Amino acid sequence: MWIQTVLVIAIIAASAVYLLGQLGRALAGRRSKIGSCCAKGCDAASPSPSTPRTAFIPSELLIRRK
Repeated sequence: MWIQTVLVIAIIAASAVYLLGQLGRALAGRRSKIGSCCAKGCDAASPSPSTPRTAFIPSELLIRRK
């Protein structure tokens, strides 16, 4: 039972160290995972290239009207 407790404490400690490290990087102005996500999702600052839109045109509209 004590091995499980030590393992949980080690995971929590590692998570806290990682979080504090990322927080320190963000406060120092360097690249960090903290603050890289927004309402539009992660990495919204670099949008992917847009794909050309395709549209279905019925054949009745393709004939020339006089």
